[in-house]
Amino acid sequence: MEKQPRKKSATTLPYRVALAGGWGDHNFVNFLADGYVVVVQIQPNLTFHDRCGICSSTRQILVDKYPGGIPEDIDKYQLASDLYYWENATKVPIGGSQDAWGSVYPGVTLLHYDFRHHNGVLPKTVTSIVNQRTAKWFENNFWIVDCVGPRPEGYNPFDSGRFATKKVVQQLGQSGQDCFTAIKNRDVDALGASFNLCSYAWRKMLPAIFEHPTIDVPVMKKLRYYQKKYSGAMPSGCGVGYIYVASSEPVEGGFQVKVNLE
Repeated sequence: MEKQPRKKSATTLPYRVALAGGWGDHNFVNFLADGYVVVVQIQPNLTFHDRCGICSSTRQILVDKYPGGIPEDIDKYQLASDLYYWENATKVPIGGSQDAWGSVYPGVTLLHYDFRHHNGVLPKTVTSIVNQRTAKWFENNFWIVDCVGPRPEGYNPFDSGRFATKKVVQQLGQSGQDCFTAIKNRDVDALGASFNLCSYAWRKMLPAIFEHPTIDVPVMKKLRYYQKKYSGAMPSGCGVGYIYVASSEPVEGGFQVKVNLE
């Protein structure tokens, strides 16, 4: 009897968190300078809000496409490419591809975007860390805190304009590279600094991430509180559903995750 390939059950499909460098997967950004985005795949042992930057909609597409589970021997780059195009077939505005790559690649992954490669929408290189020691360190030094919750209806991160400049995009890319290096070296202060740099670049480039008429939570006040008290902090994405905090000590109101390595 022919041996059937193992499959990853649809009920155990992981989530992903996007760390420093986000928006570097959009070509209006990486047209100016290369993008570097860090994503971490996490186990589905927690319930997250929808529309909070945890990639729940991308995960649902995988569940729908592979109800019997994803074959473990599938080509990951091709699956992530397919997932990106499936999700954006009817989506306006088009989302970035780090959602797809973070949903498919286990561990901690650095995605490098070059505008000359597929017009900057797919990563040119994918570098992953999948060792247990690094994963355990990350689990002990990464915290998630509730902030706005689900993005409000009518929210659009472009409503206050897009102010991408070469300098800001370079800072954004540097934050992604610094973030990956910090995790690789298990340096919590460097991880926090990368979060802070990413937040700074986002605020310069897309101010509506932080302040928008539909958001009644004092996002910047909360973010600065965590940045000053701990090693560093950044939003989970547009609308700031959560705040990510780097800290070797417990964070008030924070919870932790488990990295998926399989």
